[in-house]
Amino acid sequence: MKKLFITLSILLSFSTLTAQEGFSGMWGSEDSSYITTILATEYKVLKVFNTSFEDSRVLLEDIINQKDGEFTTELYNNLNGYSVTIEYSIKNKDTLILKYSKDLEGEYLLTRLY
Repeated sequence: MKKLFITLSILLSFSTLTAQEGFSGMWGSEDSSYITTILATEYKVLKVFNTSFEDSRVLLEDIINQKDGEFTTELYNNLNGYSVTIEYSIKNKDTLILKYSKDLEGEYLLTRLY
């Protein structure tokens, strides 16, 4: 019984340690010209930025909170005053769920591009 408990503890620890790494990649949707790029290690999300080649713009997101399998950012666009808080979570390995609040409300999906 002790061995089973130890094995389960190790497996759970390993899965939570690599939880943030699942966010790494380039993500997009048909609703936006922006590509969201997330740089993450197995322990934490390091940077999030949105690039629009159509508008020749890059918008950085400030990471304000992180926990296993999810994180929260704030994004401010100084051109139009648009400000949102975005909660990221993983739906599956190729899909993220984003919950927007403030100037935009709702839930959106991003699909892994790379």
